[in-house]
Amino acid sequence: MRLHRLFRLAGFAATLTCATLPALAQQPPIKVAHIDTFSGPTASTGTTVAKTLLYAVQRINERGGVLGRKLEVIQLDNGGDSNKAVAALTSTIDQKIRFMVQAGNSGIAGALLTAVDKHNQRNPDRRVLYLNYGSALPELTEAKCSFWMFRFEAHQRMKMHAIADYVAKNSAIKKIYLLNQDYSFGHEVSKDARAMIGKARPDVEFVGDDFHPFGKIKDFSPYILKIKQAGADTVLTGNWGNDLALLVRASKEAGLKTKYITYYGGLFGVPTAIGPAGEDTVLQIASWHPNVPVEDRQPELEKLQKDFKASFGEDLYYTSILVQMDMLAKAIEKVGNADDVAAIARALEGMEYDSPFGKIKMRPGDHQATHPLYITQLVKGVKYDAEGLGLGWKTVARVDGAVTEPPMACKMNRPG
Repeated sequence: MRLHRLFRLAGFAATLTCATLPALAQQPPIKVAHIDTFSGPTASTGTTVAKTLLYAVQRINERGGVLGRKLEVIQLDNGGDSNKAVAALTSTIDQKIRFMVQAGNSGIAGALLTAVDKHNQRNPDRRVLYLNYGSALPELTEAKCSFWMFRFEAHQRMKMHAIADYVAKNSAIKKIYLLNQDYSFGHEVSKDARAMIGKARPDVEFVGDDFHPFGKIKDFSPYILKIKQAGADTVLTGNWGNDLALLVRASKEAGLKTKYITYYGGLFGVPTAIGPAGEDTVLQIASWHPNVPVEDRQPELEKLQKDFKASFGEDLYYTSILVQMDMLAKAIEKVGNADDVAAIARALEGMEYDSPFGKIKMRPGDHQATHPLYITQLVKGVKYDAEGLGLGWKTVARVDGAVTEPPMACKMNRPG
């Protein structure tokens, strides 16, 4: 299903009219394939991402497009399955689309990365560029790094650097309990927390380190009892979705005063699922939040948040998508055409972009972006609440991109 059809059904057709300006209609569009999850249990996140990509493309088209051509998004559903994602990539190639975006599930990202590498090696005249806006596993720009992929969002270990920096400056944190879903990401969070926070704050005690089945726990009270008995003042968790919501609500019901540092407390639907139990309790590591322009007195940036919410009824969350598309547009314009994918990749390498959300640097050695990160807390009394909850995010710490920049762990094969 094409993206414009999806949003016409959802009542968003009006937002697309400005993307079909007469000046841009004279040349064929530059097509971008969006391979993501639009069906199944996590479809709501995919739909939110699609809205943000639509908004990013709309903004570029409104200012004249790229080389006088508009951008057009072609949506392909991977159904949360790696095999379907690779099949969608084949469809992308058959349609002669040069640019593909995806993120979210790191397993799917790894499968797509492998498929893109193989295709580009065998078909140098039909190469595809893969733009990733936020898959979490570090290995995608480390052991599995590729000349043909760029990641525009800090990965899990970079975010853990920011968390460790926050903990190092917060003497109130003394005892941390690690609780994570039992899959690769959860294990990465646990391992890196011990290493990085342990180095930044050797006096901090890790009083628990548990893993639980993904999406199967309905009653977290046994874990809450363990957290309480351990005397933890902070729980650090990579949990997301219902596992996070049920955990925080169980904590509130038990009268626990423990803080929760999360990676995904702000994902679409999660604040609503957590509800009032999250007040002053839930923190998250994020690349941005809607109250940043209010805190920093940036009315133009606040207008971006207002425009997005007026168009789509949601807060702007995935700012990496806006950054990604702006940087792609700049790279294409520098090269002078949208066909030489290798030259466009080289134009992206090392690019520094003063985005509305802070300075973005694309490292040439591993194609990993660095950018500012925020530790935020769910509180009352902020201008923009989260999902009509009456609670919203406020900044409690800001960490510059240079602080989170990881050592180079990529040995990249380059064309030619």
